[in-house]
Amino acid sequence: MSLPDSINEAMETSIAHLADSMRYKVLEAATHRTIIVTCWNDNDPNRKAVARYLVGLRACAIDAALNIRAQVEDTPEDRSEIMQSVVDIVGESNDELTIDQKQDERNPWIAEGIWHLCMAIAKRRSDIHPMGNIIALNPIHVVSKDRGLDVIAIYMEEEAIFGLSFIESKAYKNNPNSAINDAVALFKSVDQGKYATRIRQAVQVMRASLPANTQATISTSFWKRKRSYIPNPHYDESHEINWAKTRPSFRSLEPDRANILVMPHIICGFDEFFNNIANEMRSFVRSL
Repeated sequence: MSLPDSINEAMETSIAHLADSMRYKVLEAATHRTIIVTCWNDNDPNRKAVARYLVGLRACAIDAALNIRAQVEDTPEDRSEIMQSVVDIVGESNDELTIDQKQDERNPWIAEGIWHLCMAIAKRRSDIHPMGNIIALNPIHVVSKDRGLDVIAIYMEEEAIFGLSFIESKAYKNNPNSAINDAVALFKSVDQGKYATRIRQAVQVMRASLPANTQATISTSFWKRKRSYIPNPHYDESHEINWAKTRPSFRSLEPDRANILVMPHIICGFDEFFNNIANEMRSFVRSL
């Protein structure tokens, strides 16, 4: 099988497998809703599926409208480029990376990639994005140190009514509350218009991938009227958090309760999980 076909098939299979494996729990609070998704770390097949999708993201294999088309050629040069792109994130081995590199670079990028995958699955499983049907996603950061907005999704609430979801992923092993606080600070900046130019650029990229008739119904500033915020903390399960508890800081944000959705990733064995995903990424890219 050619390199593009191998990546495309791996991503399609991964999305389908995890969409079938996904389980979730909904919690209601006075200031927000919470959806706790479970599947990423259930077993080896699920971890392999996550890793293969992440390698696909390194190969730019999915466009903003969630069409899977690897942007590579079946050449030794492109195989080498994808290998290097993966190594740039996860290293040649887990032991090669320092604790700081894992904490500040590798783990945050993997966390962001997993929630890009979660939103890709949400296109099939609309119940995990109750604000509306996902129709487009922005590309994720090339490196975790890129500052600014993480995952952004255009959704359709009903016919010709569109909104924009902002997903802010934080991989804080021992401090999920700080992850929420940092996400709220970024969302406040969005409310204050500090990211308007970046958002407009991201929306233009996403709109361009949609059918012409859909593009025509999406205004250039729809997100100013309809948007949702999704804090996405990744943390070790040893920290017990009551996600149904009222969070007053959410009341300082412009979207109402129905448009604030916490999506925590509660990880059994935080360090081991990220090491395992990195191992599976290296294993898959070396098999191509």
